[in-house]
Amino acid sequence: MGVIVRYVLRELGVTFLFGFVAFTGLLLIVGLVQRALEEDLPLTLVWQLIPFVLAEMSSISLPTTLLLAVTIFFSRMSGNNEIIALKALGVPPRAFLLPVYVIAFLVSLVGVEIYEYSVAWGRPGIAAVLYYNAENILIETLTKKHRFETKDKQITILVQGVDGQRRLLKPTIMLKRESATIEAESAQIKISFTTKTLTVALENIRVTGDGLSGLLGDRIIPISLSEIVSIGESNRASEMGSGRIQEERKKAVEQMEEQRRIIAAHQTFAATMGSVDAWTNPLINEAKERIRSLQLHENRLSVEPPRRWASGFCSFFFVWLGAPLAIWMRKSDFFSSFFACFVPILLLYYPLLMFGLAQAKHGALPPMCVWTANVVIGLIGLWFLRQIHRY
Repeated sequence: MGVIVRYVLRELGVTFLFGFVAFTGLLLIVGLVQRALEEDLPLTLVWQLIPFVLAEMSSISLPTTLLLAVTIFFSRMSGNNEIIALKALGVPPRAFLLPVYVIAFLVSLVGVEIYEYSVAWGRPGIAAVLYYNAENILIETLTKKHRFETKDKQITILVQGVDGQRRLLKPTIMLKRESATIEAESAQIKISFTTKTLTVALENIRVTGDGLSGLLGDRIIPISLSEIVSIGESNRASEMGSGRIQEERKKAVEQMEEQRRIIAAHQTFAATMGSVDAWTNPLINEAKERIRSLQLHENRLSVEPPRRWASGFCSFFFVWLGAPLAIWMRKSDFFSSFFACFVPILLLYYPLLMFGLAQAKHGALPPMCVWTANVVIGLIGLWFLRQIHRY
């Protein structure tokens, strides 16, 4: 049995490591290109994002490459009649499947930690790189495209060029909110991390629009760094660390209790005064609406921890299904076994996961319903396990 276990782990481990490195590398390139296009980043800055994007891409590639490695290995064993030979020697399938399931369980735990690591370290790291290079991003964009537009579309900067001292030549700034256009001889960009703003100091400007026209000297245009690059903490539960999720849940519960006390106070006052109209007080309606909003936020926070565990352990349940299915099919062509397993995952697992997640976020189902997809895949895998042990 020791020889069999070592054989299984060695062959499976080599295939998994090779596939994981190759697939993760491919996803890393895709992730970097996507981020570069979204933020319009220069190539010199993209390389700084590699370790942070790598953490996020690893959590995506882990279950797929593990499933691929398992189907490749057991398809070859089954197609070459090695499974039949082992059963003829009195070795049941559970003997060589058990170490694979143990590895899949450990990989699932690693997957949960990798996802937490990508949220707590990877995404803040990306934001930090963009934050401290906001000035370089703006200069690079203006140098190459001669145009820059803030994320809220309120400010557009046009330039004829950028000199070696990073000075903007013949800039034109269009302020949508003020319906004004500012032309200048030159401009200098300065960044302040204290106030989280970037200022464009314009020299010898001319303003048109809103009845203004003529030479008006110099002017400084402040731009928030968040309008140049994606920075700051997100209020989305999927982008929070576990520690912050607990803090936000506690805060949401406290705020809901406060709003309920406000409603109770107004209703008590209305009952004391005998005023029916006071029951329709706008403050009561505002408090109720605030409670609904906070409850939805608390639901999203509540479902996030079990969702991360369920998503992390999809590696285990993919292997739970993929290994006996590959043995049952008895085909050395691993592509057939892989897609025979991957198709029901696409058609069944992910729709069930999205359904449970959506229902839990709206409070229609408890947060643990996000495990429904894993349970269904587990039951299907159990049926295939019974088949390969029976025949």
